[in-house]
Amino acid sequence: MYEEHIYRLYKVNMDLKQEESLLLLVDDEKDYLVELLEEFLEVAKRITTKVRYVLYASLKSHGKEPPEEVWRATFGGKAIDLLKEKGLLEKLLNKEAYPEQEVINIIKEYAQDVPQVVIAFSYYSTTHTFYRKLLTEVFGARYASMPLFDPDMFEGPMSVDWNLVSRLSSDIADILTEAEWAIVKGEEGTSVEFSLQGRKAIADTGLFHTRGDFGNLPAGEAFIAPLETSAYGKLVITYGPDRRLERPISLKFKDGAVEEIDGFEPYRYTLEDVFKKYENARFIAEFGIGTNPGAKRADNVLEAEKILGTIHIAIGDNHTFGGINRVPFHTDYVVFRPEVIVGGKGWQKRLLEKGKICT
Repeated sequence: MYEEHIYRLYKVNMDLKQEESLLLLVDDEKDYLVELLEEFLEVAKRITTKVRYVLYASLKSHGKEPPEEVWRATFGGKAIDLLKEKGLLEKLLNKEAYPEQEVINIIKEYAQDVPQVVIAFSYYSTTHTFYRKLLTEVFGARYASMPLFDPDMFEGPMSVDWNLVSRLSSDIADILTEAEWAIVKGEEGTSVEFSLQGRKAIADTGLFHTRGDFGNLPAGEAFIAPLETSAYGKLVITYGPDRRLERPISLKFKDGAVEEIDGFEPYRYTLEDVFKKYENARFIAEFGIGTNPGAKRADNVLEAEKILGTIHIAIGDNHTFGGINRVPFHTDYVVFRPEVIVGGKGWQKRLLEKGKICT
């Protein structure tokens, strides 16, 4: 049913070649994603014979490290057995403190048959994990993360001019990298500012053709990790990750962290439970700007954060893309029709005005 779209994903977005190895990852959270796996496998075998997959039990949260069976399928049993013997695997999977370089050294030495291309369409995100970082930064794998993916996205946000999306994303990423601060305002009452000083932005272009490229599919954003203790102000959210909220709630930031939630809506209790379990989940993690003209859907954050002219702010983990916060939680919140001003020493620029990118 989706064969042509999947083939385009493999060839246009991933540039998958005959001699390359491919790993497909999916969790069992949604039956339609498990069913989609069969088509992904069938189409992949038309391109390469080196295809494997892991279907694993849902982790029920974005940003958690994939389970042990995924690590074994990716890096081989020898490396993972040694991590277990040294007591490192459990700490790694729980995002506890561990000697990162030692883990890297062990896996580099003992890894076997590491895939060159990974496509993770698990319902819960693997983007902000050490697993992804290890694959892309150490082994040079090309990695597409597709959390909350819906096959309807093949029409719309996946059927765009990817060269256009790539250029726009890269141009905005350059501006964010140059900027030292940002101010964001929204029609629903958002008014928040934070520092970007010393942080490098990343362009999520949708074209993963060179060693170490990674991002979402659908793609289309420029994003950066703000300084974790720098956010002040209020973020008003109207959508959770997969639904419109019954009533808006406000996250009030001080010293970079959410110190208070205003508004009575069931989702606030979800966040409060997360904060009780993971104190560091309160901190600002990401600031991104959507660049995909085919993205329209507001009730699915994978697509919503890519809508051209939106911004999103995430809390939680950011240690895999330039930040320092390590926690098994990362969730983005989209602001529609925002105003964004960025600047540095002696300059400032209005980047967005009512959801329109300023040239």
